[in-house]
Amino acid sequence: MKYLVLILLLPILLHTHSTLAQNNEEEEVDKAKVEQSVISWADTIFKEYNEPRFEKYRANYTDEYLMASLRAKGIEDRISELRKQYSSGKYTGTEKEFTAIMEDLKARRKEAEENMVGFHPKVTNYVINFWANILLDSGVLNYVNHKVILDDNYKVIKTKVVGNIGDNENAKIVYR
Repeated sequence: MKYLVLILLLPILLHTHSTLAQNNEEEEVDKAKVEQSVISWADTIFKEYNEPRFEKYRANYTDEYLMASLRAKGIEDRISELRKQYSSGKYTGTEKEFTAIMEDLKARRKEAEENMVGFHPKVTNYVINFWANILLDSGVLNYVNHKVILDDNYKVIKTKVVGNIGDNENAKIVYR
């Protein structure tokens, strides 16, 4: 049953992962950590490079993290809806019931948010494209695009050259 629910929710989770998984501030922090890790990797790999640029950042969140995010988002939505009903006079319960429900929802929201702090593993991996002018064996700096994959701990685990602009296709990158 658990897997059936997950299978049914998977399209929704995949479609909404970028909006539900993290707030923008948290996502920017992760992106900055990914970029810094890629720069550190490049510093140790290439003999010479300059003008690094990043694009196509993506975090591939785990199902567990997405479910925790959905829980927190659902509680927040319920609080907003309840407040809206109460302020518009459409709430049918008493003020005491409203207060009790709000306190319960706020406690559950706080618990859900605390569970998300330091959630591990948050992602299966991070993916980003890294462009830089990289020294080739022809002596020319060439603009090369690497697709870089990092693990949940921001460690580079895989790279692949996916494009370049400029010099001869047969030229090789000069590594340290």
